[in-house]
Amino acid sequence: MFNTTEVYVVAHSLVPGGRHYEKGLKELFAEAFLRVLDQVGNSQIGAIYVANAFSQVLQDQSALGAFLSDYVGLRRVPAIRIESGDGSSGVAMLEAYNMVKAGIYDCVAVVGVEKMHDVVSIKLNKALATITDYEYEGFFGVTPAAQAAMAMREYMLKYGYDYEDLAIWPIKMHERGSKNPYAYMRKQATLKDILESEVVADPLRLYDTAPAVDGAAAVVLCNKPLRDNAVIKIEGVGIGAYGTYLGQRDSLTELVSVRDATNMALKMAHLSINDINLVEVHDTYSILGMLALESMGLVRPGETPRLLSMGALDAGNKPVVNASGGLKAMGFPGGASGMYEVVSMVMELMNEKPFDSLGKVEYGIVQDMAGFDLISTVMIFRRVG
Repeated sequence: MFNTTEVYVVAHSLVPGGRHYEKGLKELFAEAFLRVLDQVGNSQIGAIYVANAFSQVLQDQSALGAFLSDYVGLRRVPAIRIESGDGSSGVAMLEAYNMVKAGIYDCVAVVGVEKMHDVVSIKLNKALATITDYEYEGFFGVTPAAQAAMAMREYMLKYGYDYEDLAIWPIKMHERGSKNPYAYMRKQATLKDILESEVVADPLRLYDTAPAVDGAAAVVLCNKPLRDNAVIKIEGVGIGAYGTYLGQRDSLTELVSVRDATNMALKMAHLSINDINLVEVHDTYSILGMLALESMGLVRPGETPRLLSMGALDAGNKPVVNASGGLKAMGFPGGASGMYEVVSMVMELMNEKPFDSLGKVEYGIVQDMAGFDLISTVMIFRRVG
């Protein structure tokens, strides 16, 4: 028989991304984790899943989970670090979901944590380059930004866009972020700002990149709600992969792992993509956000810049894209990025400020991804009650 246990998000917390020089990795973890522990009334947490990409490179620390659980006084609770590059959070959520779904634990915590600003830029950039195939790509200077730039150039040529057309993504994300007190970038951006920003990897500019931040975010997943009012249920999860070496790709304008993960999650949830009201996509670079929407089937290929410029993906429409401002505004906390998306989605579905203007909607979807289409996870959340 199949296990019919349901999985609910019963607590959530988020430490706004920033340059937290006064806090170490342990302090950031504790701040996010202890908040959710308070919310669940010290319920029995069977395990802690820690999403982290770079602790061995940036903090010289392995076996991270054990040190973090001990730091918060739970040395007998197993804490497992999940590393899948900047897509670590989605994989950690998937593993935690499976443990509750299978009946192994009644409740588990998932915490994404990353400390990006304790090192000089050259060491941080070296860490980020490990998301590429380092032997064949990173070693020769093919960075994640360079990969995104190649995809942006192909997208522009394929669909007949100028760079100014694609600048609508950072404009919209900054607009959303300006209304979100949890965002790192809380200011609007004009087309002039974007065009005058430095080129990172032609045609990619500074405003197309999510700023690196220190941060932590957490949720608790349980097999039953812990309150009588509205709760968030995980209706479907999916995972997909598409190899590593970029030279093998037939096209850079379709994210195959995202497509496969989305189809898997929708099948599990018995939904179509048209049922989705809200979406949070992994926009470490603006082009990846656009490609994610199109690969998920939420937008027809090549249509994202046009729909964004028309306001068709803004609040009041369906779907609403990155109401949080996305990683572009929230910041890019490495392996914790997906947890920022998850917590933002929970807040959006629960109509918590600053998302109380979205209205009561039922379904939201979160997409997290490692590198350029290496491995992706997709989670469908439903507001119940």
